Amino acid sequence: MLQRIDDVIPPLVITRRFAVTPALLFDAWLDPKGVGSWLFRTPTGQSAHVEIDARVGGGFAIHEQRGEILATHFGEYLEIDRSGRLVFTLGMQREGPFTRIEIDIRPDGAGSLLTLTHYLTPEGAPKSFAFRAGWTGILEGLARQTGETDAPHRLILLRTFEAPRALVFKCWTEPQHLMRWLCPATFNVLFVENDLRVGGKWRAGMRSPDGEDFIHNGEYLEIEAPARLVLTHEWERNHLEPKALTTIEVELTEQSGKTEMIFVQSGLATAESAASHSHGWSGAFDYLAELARELAVKDH
Repeated sequence: MLQRIDDVIPPLVITRRFAVTPALLFDAWLDPKGVGSWLFRTPTGQSAHVEIDARVGGGFAIHEQRGEILATHFGEYLEIDRSGRLVFTLGMQREGPFTRIEIDIRPDGAGSLLTLTHYLTPEGAPKSFAFRAGWTGILEGLARQTGETDAPHRLILLRTFEAPRALVFKCWTEPQHLMRWLCPATFNVLFVENDLRVGGKWRAGMRSPDGEDFIHNGEYLEIEAPARLVLTHEWERNHLEPKALTTIEVELTEQSGKTEMIFVQSGLATAESAASHSHGWSGAFDYLAELARELAVKDH
């Protein structure tokens, strides 16, 4: 059953312009052969199962294998209007709970303007940043599916740390802590320099097990201690990655002494680059988890 939405919770609304006609854009949402390549897709996941019954009262099941985890998505179609409106429920389990998604598409010059509205539950509202990042990445995937080959890629990672968020924020912003974790697994950090202010620069280097050095840098765009950090990222020395200026957003929330982190890197040039960054950051966050746990023990 669709959960009732408290009126005081504003819905999440995302708009994006597409180069294709509304009819082509609408049909992409109901195409069982193509939808698995972009809807709920992650950089390192593999489409495992797609089932679509495109009628009012029909439903969908879209599954992706993410390592050892099978991510499942279920829903029921409430409205299907090819003139530009699609409404469906969405849940992670077949039995729910479900939320409501509305897709509205209208002509916009030679292309289309899509508006996605997601009615969040009270439980989901605190994670609206993650939902927004997720849907934005999905719409980027839809753009690529409909012919925008240069549409960027987005990486979203979620981690929980056994430490208060003030400590985790320090790990993200103080060079002596960044020296302990800002590199993939089996790499070593060589140096970290940062000017922690909006408009300030940061720069860091790392060495691979083969002895190859990599250097990255960027600029701080937002600093809201200890909850949020936004910075740019680009490679100064890395022959394996395409040249791209990306944006990193880190949002930290604390509950019962633990910190939940939402990490988003947007603007990645290719799917391969997104997968590579996913692997690198995942290893780095293992180091970060170890450091945060160690600092939390010392604080006690």
